[in-house]
Amino acid sequence: MRKLLLFLSAVSFISFVQGASAQAPAAPAATAVGSKIRVVTRNLEPFSFEKEGRRVGYAAELWDQLARETKLDYEVKVVNTAAEIIEALKNKTADVGVGAISVTAKREEVIDFTQPFYESGLQVLVSGGSGGFADSIFSLVGNLFNIELIGAFALLLVAMFIISHLVWRFEHPLNGDQWPEDYKKGMHESFWWTISTLLVGGADNKGPIGLGGRIVAVIWMLLSIVLVSLLTASFTTTLTVNTLKGDINGPGDLPGRKVATVKGSTTETWLTTKGAKVVPYATVTECVAALKGKDVDAVVYDAPVLQYEAGKLNDEKLQMVGPVFERQNYSFALQQDSTLRESLNQGLLKLTEQGVGNELRKKYFGEDK
Repeated sequence: MRKLLLFLSAVSFISFVQGASAQAPAAPAATAVGSKIRVVTRNLEPFSFEKEGRRVGYAAELWDQLARETKLDYEVKVVNTAAEIIEALKNKTADVGVGAISVTAKREEVIDFTQPFYESGLQVLVSGGSGGFADSIFSLVGNLFNIELIGAFALLLVAMFIISHLVWRFEHPLNGDQWPEDYKKGMHESFWWTISTLLVGGADNKGPIGLGGRIVAVIWMLLSIVLVSLLTASFTTTLTVNTLKGDINGPGDLPGRKVATVKGSTTETWLTTKGAKVVPYATVTECVAALKGKDVDAVVYDAPVLQYEAGKLNDEKLQMVGPVFERQNYSFALQQDSTLRESLNQGLLKLTEQGVGNELRKKYFGEDK
C-alpha cells in the first residue's frame, strides 16, 4: 500500500512539472545565449546610413538604444530596398527591420510591426520657385515666344498685308499724295494707315476717299475691333497657361507630370494610381539630381527624407510645396507573430518617456515634438 502511494505521488509530481513547463512562455530563439538578433536595414538618410564606419541615423540610433534597453545583442545586414527588408522578414531570414519603414495594410498581412516611432507622410519637392528677378524675366520672355502667340501674330500680319494692298490698289489712282503710285512707297504708307487703324482707330490726316477704299476701310475697322479682342485674349490665356504649366503647388498638380521617386516604394504605387508619369530612381539623391537637371518636374517621397536631402544641398531653388499628404507611420518591422514585439514595445515606451525621440528629432531635423 505504501509503495502504491509513493508511486502515485511520483506520477502526480511529474505531471505537475510537465504541465508547468508547457504553460511557461517559450523564450525567443534569438535571445538564447550566444545568439544575436538579425537586423536588416538599408541606407536612407537621415534614418539609417553609414558614417565614419558607424551606422547612424534617427532609426538606427533609436534601435541601438532600444536594443540596449531590452538587453538584445544584434548584427546588421544592409540591403538595397524596403521591399528586400520586408521579404527577409517574411522568409524569416531576419528578425527586425530598421529604417524608414512605413506601416501599410499590405505589409501587415505578411509581417508585424512595433508601435510607431515617427509620423511621416509624402510631400512634393520642386525646383525653380525662387530664382530671383532675372529668372522671372527669362521665364516671362520664354512664355511670350511660344507657338500659339507666334502663330496669332503671323496671321495678323498676313491680314494687315492684304488690307494694305487693297487700300493702296483702290486709292493710289485717286489719291496719289497719300498713296504713292510706286508700290513700295505706297505699301509703306498703306501699312502705316492699317496699323494706326488697328491700334487707335485711324490715322491723322490720312484716309481713303474712293468708294472701294472706304469699303475696305470699314471692313478693316470692324475687323480691328474683333482682332484686338481676340489677340488680347489669346495673349492673356497663353501667358497664364504657360505660367501655370511650370507650377506644381501640391499633389493635385501631379497627374500627367514627370515625377521622380524611389523605385519599389509605396510612393511609386501611389503616384501610378494618381496618373503621374513616374520616373523611378534607386535613391532619393538620384531623384533630386534629376530634378535639378530638369529631367523631371517634381520629386515625391517621404517628407522628412526629402527635407533632409534638400537641406544638404542648400539650393534656394529647391522648395517643398503643398501639405504633407498620405500620412503614414514608421515602425520597426518584425516577423509575423514575433515574440520580440511586446518587449520592444515596452522598451519604446520607456525611451519615449525619457525623451530619446525628441533628442533625435533635434539632431536630424531640428524640430522638437
